[in-house]
Amino acid sequence: MDHNEALESRACEKYLLGELPAAQRDAYEEHYFSCPECAAQLRCAAEFLGASREIFSAAGPPRSAAEQARATNWFAWFRPAYAAAALAALLLLVGYQNLVTIPRYQRALSSQILPMHSLITAGTLGDESLNFSVPANQPFGLFLDVPYDPAFSTYLLALESPSGATTPLRSLDAAAAQKTQIVVINPGRQAGTYAIVVSGLATAAADRASAKELARLQFTVALTR
Repeated sequence: MDHNEALESRACEKYLLGELPAAQRDAYEEHYFSCPECAAQLRCAAEFLGASREIFSAAGPPRSAAEQARATNWFAWFRPAYAAAALAALLLLVGYQNLVTIPRYQRALSSQILPMHSLITAGTLGDESLNFSVPANQPFGLFLDVPYDPAFSTYLLALESPSGATTPLRSLDAAAAQKTQIVVINPGRQAGTYAIVVSGLATAAADRASAKELARLQFTVALTR
């Protein structure tokens, strides 16, 4: 994937929403590590999603079952009923080329790559080796391996925050699950112990409530200024 293709296909937005097919996701990940413009775009978009999660969490307890569903799955705000407005706002934000006069976005453009950390050793080493210091309100990437089991055809990745809130990240088919994954998260201003929870489904059509937890990859985030 080259830079023009990434822009024309809106790969950044689709990547963060978990909507890129596995092959395109791999190609985009390879591209943005060598493209400062796409790295800055991804950083800005992840900041937007992280800020949205904080806003929706601060809105208070939901009053109905529908609102409860939206509160527990903040990606619902970016799905059909809200997609047009949300993606319009996202496109405005990630159109950083039109905002280069703002110092914050000028600093973002100077970044060559997204900060990365690894969870690949999470299943073999103690939690003390998985302490990550990151700037507040700044996204970062995580490398991780999914514990592949042929008994499952679909794998679900979710982020569990220190508050106990769970955010779905992506689903993987069996082929994708055998490759090292990269997920991008933004802790906002919430330090503490996080976990990437990996669950398996026997079939893609199975009820997600029946998913079996396969791994809980814990790491601690310390925020820096």
